[in-house]
Amino acid sequence: MTGEMVLPLWAEIVVSLLLVAGGVLTLVGCLGLWRFHSFYQRMHGPTLGATMGMVFIVLASMLYFTMADEGPALHEVLIAVFLTLTVPATTLMLARAALYRHRRAGKDVPLPDGGATAARFRTDTLDDEHYYSVDEKEGPPPAP
Repeated sequence: MTGEMVLPLWAEIVVSLLLVAGGVLTLVGCLGLWRFHSFYQRMHGPTLGATMGMVFIVLASMLYFTMADEGPALHEVLIAVFLTLTVPATTLMLARAALYRHRRAGKDVPLPDGGATAARFRTDTLDDEHYYSVDEKEGPPPAP
């Protein structure tokens, strides 16, 4: 036995399409990271790309190993659950840390209570290239 796994043609086509779809969604997420300007905009592309790309790649893996081993391959479900829980939680923590840092730097960001600045908040004004222009001699402005 050569150890070569042979799948039916329809399974190979479905697995290939799922892998290509997962790769394309992950690529789109990477392009979003490259294309957008502010940190808040850049968070969305990789988060959605990683989550949706992972779904298609895990489905392809489940189908491939289920067909090759003649039994259900469910260990990929653990991968999907772990990534589905950790990616949004990490994104939320990064967003909160960025809001805190932008508030300390005196940028116009929404207040924690959703005050008046929340209605006019635009991420286009928070270009990360100019984020670190706060004079270090003065220190950060006092917290509200």
